Amino acid sequence: MAENMESPEYLSIDDAAKAIGWNRATVYKYVDELGMKKYKFRLNRKTYLAAADVEKLKHIKEKPWIAGIEEERVGPKAKEDAA
Repeated sequence: MAENMESPEYLSIDDAAKAIGWNRATVYKYVDELGMKKYKFRLNRKTYLAAADVEKLKHIKEKPWIAGIEEERVGPKAKEDAA
């Protein structure tokens, strides 16, 4: 019987930390600093992140100087720069 081997939609903080190569505290720090959404599911005490957010954190680990750039581009300063 073939199972669907797609990547998960959410990863626990522990799994995200392992995938990125950080410890849990570092993951929490970046999630809070970047304003990423954390998820809790009924009858489960773990905290989860969207898989897309974990991919962003992996990218930030490779290039830490880009952290927060997307949010800055959306703000009023970006409109002034574009004008």
